[in-house]
Amino acid sequence: MKISSRLAITYSTITSISFSLFAIFILLLSSIHDKTAFESRLKERVVITEKVFLEKESFTSMEFEKITNDFLHTLDNETEEVINLSTNEAPQFQYSYPDNIKAKLLSNESFTFSYDSIQGASSVFNINNNRYLVIVTAVDSTAIQNQAFLKNRIILMILLAIPMIFIISFYISKRSLLPISKKVDKANLISASNLHMRLIVENPNDELGKMAIAFNNVLDRLESSFDAQKSFISNASHEIKNPLTAIMGEAEVAISKERTSTEYQETLQKILNETESIDSTISNLLQLSKVHSEDNDIKLEAIVISEFITEVKQAFDFINPQNKIKIVDESIPESSSFEINGNKQLLKTAILNVFDNACKFSENQLVVVTIENDDNFVKLTIKDQGIGIEKNEIEKIKRPFFRAKNALKIKGSGIGFALTSKIIHMHDGLVHINSVLSEGTEIEISLPFLK
Repeated sequence: MKISSRLAITYSTITSISFSLFAIFILLLSSIHDKTAFESRLKERVVITEKVFLEKESFTSMEFEKITNDFLHTLDNETEEVINLSTNEAPQFQYSYPDNIKAKLLSNESFTFSYDSIQGASSVFNINNNRYLVIVTAVDSTAIQNQAFLKNRIILMILLAIPMIFIISFYISKRSLLPISKKVDKANLISASNLHMRLIVENPNDELGKMAIAFNNVLDRLESSFDAQKSFISNASHEIKNPLTAIMGEAEVAISKERTSTEYQETLQKILNETESIDSTISNLLQLSKVHSEDNDIKLEAIVISEFITEVKQAFDFINPQNKIKIVDESIPESSSFEINGNKQLLKTAILNVFDNACKFSENQLVVVTIENDDNFVKLTIKDQGIGIEKNEIEKIKRPFFRAKNALKIKGSGIGFALTSKIIHMHDGLVHINSVLSEGTEIEISLPFLK
């Protein structure tokens, strides 16, 4: 069952029950009011009857005439009787009453009762040392007619109102949920081939608007991921295919005719270089994939930052003995408080990539590495004197396989810095790039101190 149907049925049922209960309450309230009003009139008739039958000698002719005139204005089917309770004989009732009512008439000084459609009132009077029971009964025909009329009209209104409530409820619920239906239809049209489509946000402040905005944000992230995936596949294919093509070309040239040993050695050296390039690209891809899979499951340890950077520098000296990296850590005194919490192997990979880029894009010119205390972070700054990066490309180099225009001729895969950014992000750190084209690049890495 659709949500609109469930809402309509629920709303209609609650409204119909509430309307019916209200109508019944009005009917009961009217019935109680009529009964109470008629009982008051009966009590007045009891007093008048007592005066007419028992106290007529005590009134003047004019007073008695007035009382008599009041007495003549009888109620529908009215009966009056006066019974002397002072005699030793059992009371004789002129009119018949139910036995339980007779007992209460005799035992109560004042009493109101009803049976069938008859209502009655009684009262005991003491006159001249005698006790008299005055009983008056009547039928409230007007109230009975009014109650019947009201009851019929209420039943008719309920019979007419309930279907109308259901019809209106279904219309309102369908109308209210129509924007959702339209958004569902629009969402069903969105696929991998048209991820640029978005839901229309009519009112950003209501629930539907917020839902549409959230859905559009999801589409933005999906589109970005799809674009990144396409770019990743395209670039990965390119980075692996080019060295393979070079290897195949060198091999074909080498076997096309007999060569000297020196020529064979040169060919094998070129093949080795291209193979190393493929190996580096694949290693970076595997490491990047591993970092993504271990995003929330990395083992951390306390790392003394000055000792760690020295260790990374020693490792890089083995990789690139011609480097001119200079470490400056005078701003941080030797203290155990300047430790970070991280995965040493991952952070070593991240810093080595930055060192490698700094030396590679500056042709092994001087690279200054500064370690500073920046509030609750340790800031590692790597500044080179290389080719620099254009402003509009600075943020793009964090993407896998992206390479700046002025770096296309320099050997590399474009994965290293993307891997570094991911690793630093995993350690709740920040990476900031300052670069001036043809003057150099400054990479700032901030990592939180161990608390």
